[in-house]
Amino acid sequence: MKIFRKILCGLLALAAVLGCAAAANPQAVRAEGEETFFINPSQGGISTFSLDNSSNLNVNNERYDKFCWDKTNPGDSSCPQLGTGLKYIVGDDLNPDGRGNWRYVYCLEFEKSSPWGQLMSFVGFTNRKISYALYYGAVYYGQPCRYAGYSTGDWQMDYFVTQMAIHILNDEFTLGALRKSLDHPGSAATDGEKELAYDRIRKMVNDANDQGNYGGYTSDGWIDMGQGTFSVTGYQDSWSKSGESYVSGGAFQANFQSYYGYDYREQIADYQIEVPQQVTVSKSDEKTYSDFRLQISREQFENWQLTGKTIPVKVTMKIPRYWGGGIYRHGNGIQDVCFLTWSHSGGDAVYSDSAQLHIPKVTRDLTIRKQDADDGKALPGAVFSLWAYDGNSYGKKLKNFTDNGDGTYTCKEIDYTQTVDGWFLVKEERAPDGYDKRYVPGNSTDQSDYEAYGGRQLHMTAAGLTFDGVPEGTVFKDEKLVPQARLEVKKYDAADDRILENAEISVFEWSKASGTYKEKPLQLLTYDRDSQRYVTGEALTRTEENQGKFLIKETQMPEGYRCPFSREIQISKPGLTTVSVDAPNYPVRTVSITKRIRAADVNWAHGNPTFFFKISGKDVNGEEHTYRCFVELTAQDQSGEYLEKTTAVSGIPAGNYQVEEEGEVLRYILADAQALTENAKVKKENLEKINGVQKIAASFSCDLTLADAAVRFFNEKVMHDRYTDNQVLANHISLK
Repeated sequence: MKIFRKILCGLLALAAVLGCAAAANPQAVRAEGEETFFINPSQGGISTFSLDNSSNLNVNNERYDKFCWDKTNPGDSSCPQLGTGLKYIVGDDLNPDGRGNWRYVYCLEFEKSSPWGQLMSFVGFTNRKISYALYYGAVYYGQPCRYAGYSTGDWQMDYFVTQMAIHILNDEFTLGALRKSLDHPGSAATDGEKELAYDRIRKMVNDANDQGNYGGYTSDGWIDMGQGTFSVTGYQDSWSKSGESYVSGGAFQANFQSYYGYDYREQIADYQIEVPQQVTVSKSDEKTYSDFRLQISREQFENWQLTGKTIPVKVTMKIPRYWGGGIYRHGNGIQDVCFLTWSHSGGDAVYSDSAQLHIPKVTRDLTIRKQDADDGKALPGAVFSLWAYDGNSYGKKLKNFTDNGDGTYTCKEIDYTQTVDGWFLVKEERAPDGYDKRYVPGNSTDQSDYEAYGGRQLHMTAAGLTFDGVPEGTVFKDEKLVPQARLEVKKYDAADDRILENAEISVFEWSKASGTYKEKPLQLLTYDRDSQRYVTGEALTRTEENQGKFLIKETQMPEGYRCPFSREIQISKPGLTTVSVDAPNYPVRTVSITKRIRAADVNWAHGNPTFFFKISGKDVNGEEHTYRCFVELTAQDQSGEYLEKTTAVSGIPAGNYQVEEEGEVLRYILADAQALTENAKVKKENLEKINGVQKIAASFSCDLTLADAAVRFFNEKVMHDRYTDNQVLANHISLK
C-alpha cells in the first residue's frame, strides 16, 4: 500500500519501533525474500504522528538468518530457532517529519507464525521492560542501537540484539536458552559474532530488569516525555536584505530530546511560533518542526530601523506525554508486533523556548554645502547646528556640524529617537566673515520655516534625510553683507558728564559726484531716554555713491553751550555694526581780570586810572576769538592801601586763550601779574627799570576748556603830568 507523506501533521513523532521475532512454526520460517503485512495506526485512538495515519501502514520483512542454525527446525523455548525478519514501515522515509528514516517493528510470541499479509490492530501496551528495549535499542533501519552500550557495530545485528531482548523480556525464553541456541552448530555466525551478540543482549536484558534504570518513567511504567528538554538554536541575531524583504540570519532549529538525550522531534504533535505582527515566519520545508527564519518587508524593517526594534520569538511545542510499547494483533495464531506509541491518558507535555532578534537602530550622516549666493563659491567658516523638535518648537540644540574646510559641513549620527517624529532643524548660527547668516530661502516653504523657526526643517524617515519641500535643501547660499552702521551718540557736558538732551544732531551723506557732503541732512538722530543716547532711526548703509562716508554734526546746541560737535565716520566693515560716538559739549566760559594799583599813587584831579586788556585764542573747534575789555578805577574801589577792581568777559567758547594788558597807560608800568586759578599760567619777562621800579611784560595762557579763569595785573606809578588819568585812547575792536 502506498504510504502518503504527512503534511499537516503535529510535531515530531517519537515512535521507537523495535524488534523482529523468530518463528518456531515452520510457516513462520521462510527461506528467502520479503514478507509484507499491515498495521492499522488509528484504531483505539493510537497513532504515530510521523506517519500517514489516514491509511494502513505497510510493513516489510527482510530476512536476517545469520544466527539461524536450521531453517527446517522451529526450535522451542529451551533452544529457540534464531532466524529473524527485519521489519520496517515502508515509505516512512518519505514522511517529512521522519527525516528519511524507516522505523523498525518488532515481534512478540516467537513460537507463532510471522505476519504475512495480515492487518494488525492495536490491543494494548507491553510491560515497561519491553518499552525499555524499544526505547534504547535499534530504532531506524540501517542504524545502530540508540544507546551505544548495546550496539555491536553492525546495524543488522543490532536489530537482532533488540529483537532477542524483547522476546526474553516478554518471558518467551531465557538468556540461558538464547546461549544454548547461539552455541548450536550450523549457523553462519562466527564465534566472535555469537559472543558479541550475546553480550549485548545480556546487557540490555539485565539493564531492563534493573529498577534503577527507569529514570524518565512514571511510577506506573510509562515513558514520560515531560522529562525532556526543548530549545531553539541555530539562529543568528542578524539580518540580510533579500529582494524587497529582510531575512533573519541562520535558522531557528527545534531541538527536543527525551529522557537521556534522544532526539524525538518526529513525534512533536503541535508546534506554534509566535512573532509580532508584520513579521512573517518562513519555513524551510514541510516538517512540523521545520527550521524557519523570520522575514520582514523592506518598508517595515527600515521603519523599525529608525528607532531600533526587539523582535521576540516564542516557540511552543506539544508532545503526547505518556509512551509505551503498543501491541498490534491479528490473532489466529499470528505473532503480535509492537513499537512505541502514546497513550491518551497523559495528555500533552508542553515546552517552550524564547529568543530575541534585534533590528539595530540606524543613524544618518548629513553633509551640507555653503555657497556664495552670487558666484557659487564654496564658503568655509560658518557655524551650523542641529536642533531637536519637541512637538511645538525646536528648543534643544543637539550638536554642531563639523566644518570640513572646503565649504562642506557634516553632522554625523543623526538619531531619530532624539526628536519628535524625526523632525530636526538646521540653523546657521554664524555666517562666514563678510556674509549674511540669513541664507537665501530656496522657496516660500523655506522662507516661512525660517521666519517661524530660524532655520531649515530636516525630516528623517526610513528613506533617509530630506529637507521637506525645499529643492537642493543641502545647499545654503549666503549673500555678501553690505556695510551698515547704527549710531549711538552720547551728548554730555564735558565738565561734569551730565547727559544733555536738547541738542539737534544731523547726519550728512557724502556725495562722490560733488566731492562734498550733501547740504540736506540724511536723517536727524532721535534721543532715546532709556539708553540716554541719540540714535539713528535707520542704519546707515554704504553705497557706491556715498563710499561709506558720513558726517555727524550738531546742528543745534543746548542753551549755554558753544562749539558744536562734528565728526566724520567711514563705514567699511561688511554687516551691521554699531558706532558709538562721544559728543561732549562745552559751556561758555568767563575770564575775570583784576587790576590793582596803590591808592597813594592816584591823583584824582587827573581823572580815574583806566587800563585795557585783550583776550584772544582758539576754541575747541579751532575757531579764533578775540575779546577786549577795560577797568576804570574809582575811589570806591579802594581797599586798604590798594585800589582794586575786577572786570569779566563772559560767553567765551571753551578753548585756550591768551590774556594780556593792552597798550601803556602813562605814569603806570606793569610791575607784576598773578594767576588766580589753576588753569591760568602766567609768563613774565623783566624789562627795564624805571625810577627804580622793575618793569615787566606779562601774558596769561588760560585753558578755558573745563573751567573759568581769573588773573590779576599790578601796576605802579613812575612818571607824572603827561596824560590825565581818565584820558581814553580810541581802540578799534574787530568782533568775530
